[in-house]
Parts: sequence; structure tokens; C-alpha cells
Amino acid sequence: MEFYQLEYLCAVADRGGYNQAARTLYRVPSAVKRGVALLEEEVGVKLLQRDGRNVRLTEEGDEFLRWARSALASRSELLDRIRRKGPLRGRVVVAAGQAILNKFLSRLKTFMIQHPQVEILVLRRRGFEIGSMIEQGTADFGYLPLESCPPTLEWHKCVELRMMLAIPIKHELARKKDISLTDLSKVPLILPDREASSGKRIHRAFQEKGLEYRTLVETGDSRLLLGFVREGLGITVIQEQETSPDIRKDVKIVDASHLFGKQVEGMAWRKRGYLPEAARRLMATLVPEAQPPDVYSATAATTTKKIK
Repeated sequence: MEFYQLEYLCAVADRGGYNQAARTLYRVPSAVKRGVALLEEEVGVKLLQRDGRNVRLTEEGDEFLRWARSALASRSELLDRIRRKGPLRGRVVVAAGQAILNKFLSRLKTFMIQHPQVEILVLRRRGFEIGSMIEQGTADFGYLPLESCPPTLEWHKCVELRMMLAIPIKHELARKKDISLTDLSKVPLILPDREASSGKRIHRAFQEKGLEYRTLVETGDSRLLLGFVREGLGITVIQEQETSPDIRKDVKIVDASHLFGKQVEGMAWRKRGYLPEAARRLMATLVPEAQPPDVYSATAATTTKKIK
């Protein structure tokens, strides 16, 4: 029995299928299926029950999965204890949005210089996606808005980000001193994905005022949002960290916090389960005041779910 086989089984259960697990593990689906099949062969019972195109955890598989999670957590803890006598090692996966990543790049660079043997993988994801990644162990920790944080995670406030209007330099509203939601409701808008926290905040602001508004483009890519604005196709709302000096040559940036409030971002990590030493050290570098305990006493139980 190999640890990678346990990781494969956990990933399939967490992500809902072989293809999704393969993407998470950076493996091909056939390798994940083969790893789980070898594990079943060695254990001597079916861990996954196949039903046509669908696959379910068997009763034995559900029980084995809880043990597998505990074994993987114990391995990480043991390796950390042994490695403390030498250079810091390990692999850390961080999930965050673009705005917060820009803010902490210098601190990330400091950590990488101090601990060159730690492998770091930064996944850019939207706020509403990050919580489940941390819960499932796909990410060790991440940055997300408080309203997107599940109750199973610890959350520590890190930063408040202003919401900004990006207006084509020749647009009539670029010359207006005080821009209202009513003004914005009358022009085409290039907006963040409504499923994202920024998109929800913007929609809620118009809704509370009883205003209809026209969306020309909706996307989670801030570069694309600004690209449409630069072409003069409409006005967008972005977080302040997504702006840069070169943008201001073609686009007028206006503080819109009075219209949409501020985006509060924080660092989140699991309340239960072992957090590797490398992850704790990186967290301490990025946000010194956020200090999770060294070890959590229990590993979250898994539930039986349908897997495609």
C-alpha cells in the first residue's frame, strides 16, 4: 500500500470523480483509476461500487477513507517533526484571488528566498470556490471574503479593498464629479461574474436601490474587464488591487466605495486536521498576526457521496 494510493482515493471522494481528482492531483485519469484499483486489490474489498457510469463509496470504502485521511495527516505530522532539525521542506498549496495575490507578492518572495526547499503552488481561484478547496484539503489555506467562508474554517481578517470604477477616458461620466448608481444604471456595464463576491456586492447595491442595470459583459477575468473598458465599450467595477499605473493612461479610476462598500478579505484554514509546518510558516510570513495551532486533534469525517 502506497501513500499516493490513499491520496488518489481521498481526491476522488473529495472532488466527485476520477477526472476532477486527476486535475487536482496533476495526473491523468487513467493513473488515478489504476492507483485506486491497486489499492482495492491489496485491501481485498471494493472501496468503490460501480453502477453504470456512476461510482459510489461502499460502506467499507467510507470507513477506509476515514482511516486514509488520518494516515495521511499522521504522515505529514511525522515528517514535519523529523524535518525540523534540518531545512524547512514540504509542499504548500495556497488558493486566492488576483487582488489579494498582488498585495502579498513581496512577502511570498521573502519566504521563498528564506526557504528554497519548500515547494509552493498558488492557485488563482474565485472567493466562492476557495472555501471548499480548503475544506477538502486541495489547498492548505487561502484568502477569501468572510461571507464566502464556511463555518468549518477559521478566518482572520487581512485587508479591506476599495471598490473602484474604471471609466473610458472619453466617456461622459469620466467628467462627472459625483457618480451615482442611477448614472451607472443608464450605461453599459462590464461586470465581474455575479457568482463572485464582487459581482454579488454590485448586484445587491443596485437591487437595494430598486434599479435595473444593463450588463454588456460578465467575466471573472479582471484583465478582460479592463480590456473592454479601454476599448470604450462600457464601465466596470473592480477592486483597487486590480488597477495599475499604466491603466490610468486610458482609463479613469474613481473610488466607488460609497456605492459598493469595501471588499473584506481574510486568510482561512481548517479548524480540524493537521496543518503542515511549511504551511504554518508561510502563513506566519504572509500574515504574522494569524497564528493557527500546531495540531488539531481530529480529522473531519467524510460522508458517502455519489461520484461520477
